[in-house]
Amino acid sequence: MLQKAKPNRKSQSALEYMMTYGWAILIIVIVAGVLYSLGIFSPSSSTGTTITGFSDFGVNGQCIQGGALQLQITNGIGYPINVTRINTTGSNGQSVTINTSVLILPSQSQLVFIPGACPASAGSSYSNPVTFTYKEPGQTLSGPYLSKGTILGRSSTERQQQVASFNPNLHSYVLVHSSSSLNITGSMTVVAWYYLVGAIGNYIEGLVWKCEALFPGGNGPAGGYNLALGWTTSYDFEDGPQNSSGWTTGASGSDTGRWIQLVGIKSGGTNTLQLYFNGIANGPNSAATWPLTDSVENLTIGASENPSLSYFFNGSISNVQIYNTALSNAQVQQLYSEGLSGAPLPNAGLVAWWPLDGNANDYSGNNNNGVATNVSWVSP
Repeated sequence: MLQKAKPNRKSQSALEYMMTYGWAILIIVIVAGVLYSLGIFSPSSSTGTTITGFSDFGVNGQCIQGGALQLQITNGIGYPINVTRINTTGSNGQSVTINTSVLILPSQSQLVFIPGACPASAGSSYSNPVTFTYKEPGQTLSGPYLSKGTILGRSSTERQQQVASFNPNLHSYVLVHSSSSLNITGSMTVVAWYYLVGAIGNYIEGLVWKCEALFPGGNGPAGGYNLALGWTTSYDFEDGPQNSSGWTTGASGSDTGRWIQLVGIKSGGTNTLQLYFNGIANGPNSAATWPLTDSVENLTIGASENPSLSYFFNGSISNVQIYNTALSNAQVQQLYSEGLSGAPLPNAGLVAWWPLDGNANDYSGNNNNGVATNVSWVSP
């Protein structure tokens, strides 16, 4: 008589274990894979980034301290392209868009910054989907076209490496040619960080000046705006050259030997100007008039009026920003709290951003690049 085989209880227990816990193990493996792809477990995640997508483009990028997404875009198409729009969504869900006009020749690269697209603190994880909108000038089907990709990693600990140092004895300045984005007639805000070497005498020290055109052998028409240091260590943000009674009084000689953030804000069609000194309101102050800007007026950083004829800043300047909106008190506080290397505010009307970190390029996307004359690049 045949004897019935006894069931293998060990095999049955193993099978029951796998059926009970298999799904949980699978979920753990999937989660671990996702975390690894984000760089959580990667030893090089503190400095490296992973970039996928972007057909026809070579893209390098990273989130830098201050919350800006830094992108280096290389044209992989065989003819020129014009990038007209860049959109990204940060890890906080905020969508940031810059409308631009960046012409990139074949095999050439362009560096672009998108403020407010990344975590502000260093070492934070991010995963940013990015979309480029571009055209192909001169081609039968010029576009626009889209190129999409993703940049992920951890925010860099990169800080401001250099600032612009201006020597009045050498007539140092940065010249920015006039453009439609800089000819602002309504609300606006100008931001600049400065480090003054010596006390100011009875003359003007220009931080950001757009009041007279630079013509060979003479001045152009007056009008525009400026952010300057003047008589009795005063601050001014007004409509053009004035005498000593036209300058507003400011802080004392404690301005020298330390970094200071100066902000000038004009709201709408009024002539009332609000100034901020290291995040603290110092005003409001009034200007006599606020004329329309002239299309031929150029902008200078580090000099007042025409650099060949006037006075020059003595010290260092960094992180100059211009907006075509009047920033709020909270926004000014945010810019100050981010410090010398902080990025501009997202979606706030930025028209120009000169970090002055080794060059005079404009990273707002509006191509208001400057030309530096006798400027030294030094550690902050």
